[in-house]
Amino acid sequence: MRIAVVGCSHGGLDTIYKAIHRVDADTKKSGELPVELLLCCGDFQALRCNADLYTMKAPTKFRLLRDFHNYYAGRKKAPILTIVVGGNHEAMGHMWECFHGGWLAPNIYFLGYAGCVLVDGWLRIAGSTGIYKAEDYKKGHFERIPYIPSTLVSAYHTRQYGVERLMNLKNNGPKVDIFMSHDWPLGIERHGDAQALLRETPRLENSIRSNTLGSAPLESLLKTLKPAQWCSGHMHVRFTAEVCHDKCKSDDSERTKFLALSKPGEGRAFLEVIDVSTPEAHQPPKDVRHRTPTLFFDPHWLAVVRAFDPFMPLETKATPLPPAKKFPAMIAEALAWVQQNVGENGMKAVDDVQVFTQTAPPTRSVSGAEDTDVTPRSYSNPQTQAFCDMLGIPNRIDGNSSN
Repeated sequence: MRIAVVGCSHGGLDTIYKAIHRVDADTKKSGELPVELLLCCGDFQALRCNADLYTMKAPTKFRLLRDFHNYYAGRKKAPILTIVVGGNHEAMGHMWECFHGGWLAPNIYFLGYAGCVLVDGWLRIAGSTGIYKAEDYKKGHFERIPYIPSTLVSAYHTRQYGVERLMNLKNNGPKVDIFMSHDWPLGIERHGDAQALLRETPRLENSIRSNTLGSAPLESLLKTLKPAQWCSGHMHVRFTAEVCHDKCKSDDSERTKFLALSKPGEGRAFLEVIDVSTPEAHQPPKDVRHRTPTLFFDPHWLAVVRAFDPFMPLETKATPLPPAKKFPAMIAEALAWVQQNVGENGMKAVDDVQVFTQTAPPTRSVSGAEDTDVTPRSYSNPQTQAFCDMLGIPNRIDGNSSN
């Protein structure tokens, strides 16, 4: 499977899809298959209307609608399946609606604040939204519309609740093939050419010297999950590294290939194509050149979500989690429920549960210039209700909106 990876999107969807089209045009000449999947590593900026601009933390000159609103309104459609995690410049009201994941627009799927899916039923992609700030890590998700300046910032800070749930993918289900994040794992520069990184991006020198470049929780996830590939954005620079998890004692040592990319722009390394070997049982028909992969819920992730749901932290002081030794039994019980009640042995296509629905009123034109509504509102997203109904858990997102 040919997969395109983008660092930060910053609303530049038209530029990104045009770049993929150029890649496909080049590869068609050599007989290679086209790109089938796009991964966007944060700062996606799913802005539906002008009101969403006021739920995004960014300097005023960067608070622009850009391209996404046209995909949300249906004036354009993403040409390939696109999977997204959030960064630190997002329409947080929109993201909160889809806390558990959901379609932001047709063919554009948000993994949620933490999430894991199976592409075509076999490619396991997990991801974490936001960036790490130690002072907020152990708090709950207390931020709501209407945001104040402090909560607009803290709303996109990664929480322990999401990381602990992702940690439990290690012993539940197959190995993670690709992990997506906005932030970099702490210390990842030590596994690549740090000097070249500094020459290209001197502003990172203090962070590297003080060992504060990146996220400590993501470093823990990297060491625990040991995914084959890790993709990030955030720093607006291309950087590669290779992490050998068992000190490279043999040729078959577990390695994670790390790839960070920049944002769309002339001369910027913002997009790269990676190839993942498709198992024989999942090979598409040889006469099919253009196809859309099918997205499935990961049954083991569903079990984790169901098991941890009673502890979802919705106040400033987080709900205490039970001792880690209790996690395996909790998840095993939840997995048995999922396998009995969700799809065939826990396997269910996302489209069979979640259907894209416009919540906030979309802009009325391609430019969006006439849309003058600047009052953010909370909306109930039917996709979140459908997800919760599937798992037999309460919809704690809608129940904790301000309106």
